This record gives sequence, C-alpha cells and structure tokens, in this order.
Amino acid sequence: MSKPRGPTKPRGEYAELSAQLQGLCMTGKRSNIELRQAKKEAFKKVINYMTLGMDMAGLFPMMTSCANLSPDDVVLKKMLYLYITHYAASTPDLALLTINQLHKDCQDQDPTVRGLALRSLCSLRIPNLLEYVVTPVSAGLDDRHPYVRRTAVMGVLKIWHMSPDVVEAQGLLQHVQQLLGQDGDPQVAANCLTLLMQVQGVKRLASNKALMYSLINRIKEFSDWAQCQVLELVAHYTPGSDAEVYDLLNALEDRLGVNNSAVVLATIKVFLYMTLSMTATHQQVLERVKEQLKSLISREDPAAVYAVLCHARLLVARAPMIFEGDYMAFYCRSHDSWYVKQLKMEILTLLASASNVYDIVGELTEYTRDISADTARQAVKAVGRIALSAVKAVGRIALLVADVNGIVERLLLFLESGYDHIVAETLVQLKDLLRRYPDLGEVFSMGDIRPSGVADPEARAALVWILGHFGQHIDTAPYLLQPLVEAFGSEPQPVKLALLTAAAKLFFKKPGESRKLLGACLAGGLNDSDQDVHDRALLYYRLLKQDVSTAQLVIAGDPNEPQQAMPFFTDELPQEAQQAIFDEFNTLSVVYQQPASSFVQSAQYHAQHADEYDALGGAAAADAPGSAGSSGAAAADGGDALLVDTSTNLLDSVQQQEANLLDLGDDEPSSTSLAGGAAAAAPAAAAGLGGLLDDDGLGGLDSLMGGLGGLSGGSSSSNGPGQQQQQQQLQLSPGFKLMPGVFQERWRALAPAEQYVDSLNMATLAALAANDHKDFCGHVGQANVYTMACGGAAPMFKYYFYAQDGPSQCLFLVEMVVATASRHATVTIKSDAPQPLLAQFVAVWKTVLLGFYR
Repeated sequence: MSKPRGPTKPRGEYAELSAQLQGLCMTGKRSNIELRQAKKEAFKKVINYMTLGMDMAGLFPMMTSCANLSPDDVVLKKMLYLYITHYAASTPDLALLTINQLHKDCQDQDPTVRGLALRSLCSLRIPNLLEYVVTPVSAGLDDRHPYVRRTAVMGVLKIWHMSPDVVEAQGLLQHVQQLLGQDGDPQVAANCLTLLMQVQGVKRLASNKALMYSLINRIKEFSDWAQCQVLELVAHYTPGSDAEVYDLLNALEDRLGVNNSAVVLATIKVFLYMTLSMTATHQQVLERVKEQLKSLISREDPAAVYAVLCHARLLVARAPMIFEGDYMAFYCRSHDSWYVKQLKMEILTLLASASNVYDIVGELTEYTRDISADTARQAVKAVGRIALSAVKAVGRIALLVADVNGIVERLLLFLESGYDHIVAETLVQLKDLLRRYPDLGEVFSMGDIRPSGVADPEARAALVWILGHFGQHIDTAPYLLQPLVEAFGSEPQPVKLALLTAAAKLFFKKPGESRKLLGACLAGGLNDSDQDVHDRALLYYRLLKQDVSTAQLVIAGDPNEPQQAMPFFTDELPQEAQQAIFDEFNTLSVVYQQPASSFVQSAQYHAQHADEYDALGGAAAADAPGSAGSSGAAAADGGDALLVDTSTNLLDSVQQQEANLLDLGDDEPSSTSLAGGAAAAAPAAAAGLGGLLDDDGLGGLDSLMGGLGGLSGGSSSSNGPGQQQQQQQLQLSPGFKLMPGVFQERWRALAPAEQYVDSLNMATLAALAANDHKDFCGHVGQANVYTMACGGAAPMFKYYFYAQDGPSQCLFLVEMVVATASRHATVTIKSDAPQPLLAQFVAVWKTVLLGFYR
C-alpha cells in the first residue's frame, strides 16, 4: 500500500527564486559577506529572467526586504532600482509602493545612493505620480554633491517630456537656467545646456551673447560630448561684426587640434558658418581645416574615418580647387575597409582636374585589380564618372573635354580584362557615357562581346540598350539580340524592358532585319507576368497600331534631328540638395547625403491623443464580436472617396497616370492575333502602318506580330479582364494615412471578415509591451500596415491597425486584443476587399506576426 502523497511543491524558476529570496531575508548562520554575495547572485537571476521576458513582478516584497536588510550595499540598490523601473509602467500599483522607498533613499547620506534613487524615481514615467517626483527633483537641484545635481537636471528633462506645464508651474526651468550660469561643476552645466537646448531650442538659446562667451571661456573644462554641444550652440550664434568673428575663431582655434574627431568637426562647422558672408576668409578657413581633415582620415578607426570622409566629400564638392592639390591623401590603403575605399574613390572623382586627371585615373586603374570584386567595380565606376563630369567641371572644361576620348579608351581596355565583374561594370559606365556623349557612338566598337555572354543583368541590359540605340552603326545588332529574344521569358525584368525598347528602335532603323525581332518581343512582353514589362509591350503595340510615325517620335525620337546629350543623371545631387545638406553639417544628413526631413519622422503613428484612443476603443468595444453593433452593417456607398489624404499618398496619382496612359480605347491583342498569319489586319492598323511597313513589303501589324517566337493560336495566355482579376496581387500603399474618425466609421460599418486566436508565450508578451509598444508597432509598419492606436496595461493590450491596397483602394482594418493572463491574442480583420485580396492580406498579416513572436 503506497503512502499518501503530501502537497507538491511548485516548480519553476519563479518558485525557486521566491523560496531563495525568502531564505535570504533571514540571516541564519551565514556571515554578512556570504549573505551579501548570495543576495547579489539571487538579484542577478531575477534581472536575467526579467530581461528574458518572464514576469517577476510578484517578487517585489522580497526584493525590497532583501535590499533594505543591506542598506549600505550600493550594488544591491542598483539592481533593485533597475527592477523597480522595469515594472513601473506595466504595474502602477507596484510603482506606488516604491515611492516611499525611493523618497527615503533620496535623503541617504551617500550621494551615490541619493543620485541613484533620484534617477530611478524620475524613470518611473507615470504621469499620475509626478507630484511625488517634483519635490525630490527640486531638492536635488540644490544638493551639495554634483552627481546628485546632474541627475536632478536630467530629471527635470524627463518631467518636461511628460508634462511641460508642471515644469513651468514649479519654476524648475528657471532654476536650471541659474545653475547653467552659476554651477562650478562642468558636467552639471553641460546637463543644463542639454536640457535648455531641447526645451527652448538652439536658436533662442544662441541669441544670449553673455551665455555664449561664458561657455566658450569654459569650453576646455567640458567633456568631449559637452564641447560638441557648446560648439553646436556657437554655430548658431550671429556675431555683430567681422572683428567679433575673428575673436571667436581665435578663441576656438585650439579645438581644431584635439584628438576627438567629433569636436574637430563641430569646430569646423563653427568656422564655416561664421565666415559664409566673408568670401576671402571662408577660403582661408577651408585651407586651414584641410590639414585637420587629412590628419583625421589617416587614422585607423574605420567608422570615424568614414564619417570624416563624408564631410570631406561635401567640402570637396563645394570647393574642389582647394583640395585638388592634395588628391594623394585620398588614395586607398590596402588595409582600408571596403566602404572607406568606396568613399575615397568617390572623392577622387570630384577632385579630378586638368592637373591631376592622369594620375587619378592611373591610380583607379590599379584598384581594378583588387581582390574584392565590389572594390574593382567601384574603381571602374569612378573612371566612368570622371569622364561624365568633364563637361560640368567649371574652369577646367577645355583640357578635360579633350581627355574624354582617352578615358573612353581606358574603359574599352577594361573590356579586355577577362574578368566578368570588370566587363559588366564597364558596360554600365559606357552606357551612361554614350548617353552623355552620343557622338562617341559613331566610333564605338564592342569587339567580340555578345549580350548572351554577359551574366550580370544590369550589364546585359546596358549592352542591349547600346545595341538598340546605336544599331545603325552596328551591322550585327539584330542578330546579337536574337538569342535573348528567343529566351525572353527567362530573362530578368531589366533585360526584358531593354529588349523591348532596343527592338523597337532597331525596327525604325533596320525594319527588314528587325521585323521578326520586334514581333517576338511584343508577343513575349504582352504575355509576361511582370506588370511593367506587360505595360511597356502594350504601350508599344498600341502606338504602332495607331501610327508608326508617332510611335517613332515617342520611342526613338526625331530621326532628322541630332541625338540629344543627357545633361545630368538622377543620382547626381542638385545644388539645392547640397546646400540643404551643408546647412546640416556635422549631422547624419552628411553621411546619408539627404536632408534630415527625408529620414527623420516628425510624428509617429502610435502617438495618438488619449481622447482619440478612448473614442476608438469605445467604438471597437461596442462593435466587438458577439455584440449588437457587429451585426452586419453594410459600408456606405461612395465612402472610399473620403478615406485617403491624397496630398500625402503619391502612389495613387502615379498609378492613375499610368492607367490613363495605357487606356487608349483599344483591346489588348489576343494570342491568336499575335500568332498572326491567319487573321487580316484591322483597317485602322493597316492605315496606321502605311509607309514604313508597306515600303518593305512587311504587311500589316498582325503580320508583324507573327514573327520569331510568336505565340501559337492555341495559347491560353490571354490578358482579358477576367484573367487580370484572377492575377490581381496585393500591393499595400506605403505612407497611407487614415483619419481616426473615418477608421471609427468604417469599423462600425464593416462586418468581421476574419477572426482567429493566437497563443503567446511570456517572451512575446514582454516584447509587445516593450518601449511603450513602439517596437511592435514599428515592426508592423515595415509591412505598410500602420498603427491607428495602441497601448494598454495588464491584463489587456489593444492594438488597431489599418492598410490599403493601392490598385483597388480596398481597406483592411485590424483589431488585436491581447489578454496577458491567458496569454491569448484575439485578432479581428475587417475589409471591403474581395476574397482573393483578403486572403493575401491575412497571409501577410500572419507572416508579420510570426516575424515578431518570440
């Protein structure tokens, strides 16, 4: 007979830690040192499990008791404060219990403990508890120890982010302003400057002349980071006279010689900005900072060197003549990182002039032998860019234009290198070069290179373009393209598009040899699954069917006029963009080569007002599954026209233009008509093709389409309206915006189209709530599914998302309710889209969630 079992002990990490902490609250027979070490190990385990997403909030009483029994152990207090601040936002009741503990520690004798407690108190970030935070922060601003004052200043900034009115009402901002001018600790002053720059703005703060001079006189006392902030402030200061400019430059000149590259760049920014209106002095400044830049780029830290090179590129583009004599400083070193080499070669292209072009091209030619294929291709690209920039080089036009032919000869030599990556990049550069200098096409020779022998898609498309554009000078052009046309369906999209254009151009130049080539290209393009290829083939077909002369003007240009040179390319930054980047010197704009407005978002979708979120949540609750509000209300007719803010959604206007361009009133040609031969050409088509086709005895358009590779009459690849609807693909609109009121109205009107429940683990729940739910919403936004509202605290999180299919304008509205107790996520999707699109969106949505689940 078996013995009756007693109550089983709970198992798991939580139960183990709970029992361990309870034991540590009692001294027992262990020494004080052993007890402290055991507490530290237990606290480390709690923090470790907490970072893994496990819920450790229930251990709060034991954690507090253990720490209070060792009040002089700073390490334990640090871990306790980390534990408290982590769970404060999700468990406000727990945060309220910690107020007394933190208030007590804010009055501790140890300044380190006072500072840590004050920092943790300000990190709770709970608006309802601000009244308990203001008093310790105000007292901390007058603390006798600088560490506590530094922490208190940053605490004022945290309070301001939560409630600016409280900061104003309590006079904390005025207190910080007094500290900035009176506090003797440089780090306290630096923190005050950080706060005021964020609250008042740089320009307003820079108007205080006395403050500027005070900071400049103390700049050597500050840390490197604080010096950068002071210099940023000085850069926005407007001196009253030229003499004051010289005084400021003299006072800051020694900052150009410090070891920190960030301080040097910040000082260069001050020098450049203050002398913009003084042309001669500005040139002297560029000469002065040139040596500092050369010194910085010779260092071994690749990340810092890259940032300095980005700024050097900007200055070289603005004043190439200042730097052209020091071009050897930008030569690549064998141990340079690949991205540093790429940037150096880009700078060398900007420095090329009549005096150094031979040396630079020769050096770049050596780089083509680099073991890295990417570096070798970049070197070939740099040689091509030097040739392209010859005409634009102000003051150096005469000699560089004469040297274009020499650079072209160097590029043609690369075609004989025997390396596929060099040949491929050379073809790409030759294409751009021929667009800039069309006259070179008359003497251009491709040698034995055939398109079918070029593996790189971009290079093959470039070679196809050359054969089509200059086919009148290349006798074998139609025959070189024939193998590619026979394998049209297997070619990449860029090659297909280039083949369509090249075949059309050759048809106008050599109709007898290119008739079948064009017919096969159009037949393959019209039945291609790629939308761009299909649309281009359809456009060419309709143009040819309407009028051959008009088609020639549209596709190949006027044959009676000389070919026009391409004055610039889209990858070249215009002067306005360069000036906008210069205005943001010493920022990421210089590294990205884009103004900050193009990559910094001023507002986030999750940052909805509380009233909008409450209204949305109430509407959703009234319309939850099973409630009376969800009983199949139909969407209002014509409501789609009011959904989109068309001023911010550019995709729709582009697609509408393409639709208008292709909608010429003609039906698409069927496979039977493309196979040609049997059906006679329509009278309008025959009339439109008169002249050019009849002179060569080529017959009508249907005969043209029945050439090499034409489709058989039994082909089922018809592109009628029915098949286009079946092949409709989901294309979620990027940047789409929906007003909260419209979301609320459509959510009430639409019935649930898809509902399901997901099971979540503890790690996923923690990840959902992390960073105030911003990480999850940002992850979903990468799929063009945007956040209307999100938030909540345990035991329930709520999320509302929306998206739009661009071509059909159909809406997708998503509600996701997460119950933290049961660890279940209930997803409800509503949409006015047809079933095929809805199924595609559901698949996309589930894929997005799987990519985030832990």
